[in-house]
Amino acid sequence: MIESSTEVTQARNKSCSGIEPSYKIKRAGQTALKHWVDRCGERAEIEKNKTEIGGTYWYGWSVFIPTDWQVNDAGWDILNQFAAYPTKKGRRHPCGGVGSKISRKGDAIGFDLQRNGGSVDDKCTRFTLAKVAELRGQWTDFVMHVKWTGNDDGFLKLWLKTGNGKYIQKINYHGATFWNDEGTGPYFKMGLYKGDPNFKGPAPRVVYTDEYRLGDANSGFGQVAP
Repeated sequence: MIESSTEVTQARNKSCSGIEPSYKIKRAGQTALKHWVDRCGERAEIEKNKTEIGGTYWYGWSVFIPTDWQVNDAGWDILNQFAAYPTKKGRRHPCGGVGSKISRKGDAIGFDLQRNGGSVDDKCTRFTLAKVAELRGQWTDFVMHVKWTGNDDGFLKLWLKTGNGKYIQKINYHGATFWNDEGTGPYFKMGLYKGDPNFKGPAPRVVYTDEYRLGDANSGFGQVAP
């Protein structure tokens, strides 16, 4: 099973954030999506269906970071979320956000994995994926294979390809990837989330996305890779 539709979007205030077609910057086909957030906005994201706890999935998607992206601020940019919402009452999320995410902090893009930590309810691990300077001005393709579970038999594998390069595996993690006491598994979001309408740094912030695919356990790398 492959899901590739983009029917649900989130853009809170049309004058402060938005999602619109991009005809010039595109990964494949006729258009991509341009996500933008100005100082008074917080998010401009595509939101997908929730998964099942214990389920295994393949993801593929593409992100374009503009050449003028500046990183000389103390803020951050969330590009992808594997969100748990609504989450269990009282659950801490030491990585920030609710669930796992791919975000920019300083001059680097990283994956923040939040999950059951065994002796602690919530554990955070950040995997560095690339420097922003390595990704600017070209499409970055992602492929991820994951089993969402609070048990030790979970895993998360992530590959990244920039421009016309080859896929390089950046994460090969084994262990818990989620929690078993949430209502559902995480759901995928891509675009921009700033979290604060008074965010620091340059504004408006812009990113482009394309080529989203979700496959179940019967899918494979080649079926979801952009």
